[in-house]
Amino acid sequence: MFKAIYRLLEIPFVYRLSQVILAPGRWRLITPVFSRIFDPKTQRVLEIGCGPTPITPEPEKLLVGVDINSSYIKEYTLGFLDVDPNLIFNPPAARRRLGYLAKADKLPFQEPNFDEARSISFFHHLTDEEVILSVREMYRCILPGGRIIIFEDVWPKSGLKRPAAWLIRRFDRGGHMRHEEHLIGLFQKALPGALTWERLTYTYTGLEYVCVQFVKA
Repeated sequence: MFKAIYRLLEIPFVYRLSQVILAPGRWRLITPVFSRIFDPKTQRVLEIGCGPTPITPEPEKLLVGVDINSSYIKEYTLGFLDVDPNLIFNPPAARRRLGYLAKADKLPFQEPNFDEARSISFFHHLTDEEVILSVREMYRCILPGGRIIIFEDVWPKSGLKRPAAWLIRRFDRGGHMRHEEHLIGLFQKALPGALTWERLTYTYTGLEYVCVQFVKA
C-alpha cells in the first residue's frame, strides 16, 4: 500500500497536496526564518533535490534546480527540462529558473560557479554515503565565499511529546530519517571546516528541521 502512495507522490500536484495536509502552518512559521537566513541579493543559486516548487526565496538572478524526477523539474521550471550545463552562464532572457535531471552526488556542472547551494527536506532520501558525496558536490560547485544552506528533516527528540511528528516521520517515503546528531556528523565529515546549525519547528504538527550553514573559504 505504501509503495502505491509513494508513487502517487511523484505526481507534482499530489506532492503539493500532501504538504498542505501534513505540514499545516509551515509558511507562517518558516517565512520569518527564511527572511533571516536567505539574502535576496544572492545572484546564482543551486538547489539540489529541488522538487516541483521552489520553497525558499528565489535569488536576484538565477535559480538552478536539480532532481531525479523529470515531472518535478518541468513543474519547477514551468515546462522546461534543461540539458546544457553551460546555459547557467547565458540563460534565456525570459527565464530565471533552470532545471536539470541529475543525481545530487554527480552534478553536471564542471566548475564552481554558484554563489550559494541549498536544499530543503532532501537528504533523508539518501544513504549516509550519498549524503556525504552530495554535500561535497555542493561544496565543489560554489565559489569561494559562497554559502551552503541546508534545511533537513529530523526525528523528534521525543515521540511521546510529539506523536504526530513521529508518525509523519515514521511513514516518510525518504527511508533515511535521521536524528540531529547523526545528520550533523555526516555534514561535518563532508565539509572541510566549521559549520553552524540550529533546530527549528516549522509546522503545527511539530515537525522539525535542522538548519545548517557553511561558508566556503
